Amino acid sequence: MDDPYDYELVSQRDRISIDVSDIREEIENCRSDVAWSELPLSAKLRVLIKERLAQLQAEKKAGS
Repeated sequence: MDDPYDYELVSQRDRISIDVSDIREEIENCRSDVAWSELPLSAKLRVLIKERLAQLQAEKKAGS
């Protein structure tokens, strides 16, 4: 069983702080579904980043 304290140290190392004040409204309003409105901003950012990464990977794969 993993030590929960080690897990917390690893997750803290992978966290960053960014200023999204200039794009917050755009992020909040980029989708109109109810599920999107229920997500916290941090989850919305993760979704958008992961979708874009998947898109880039697909483009890279298609270009190869």
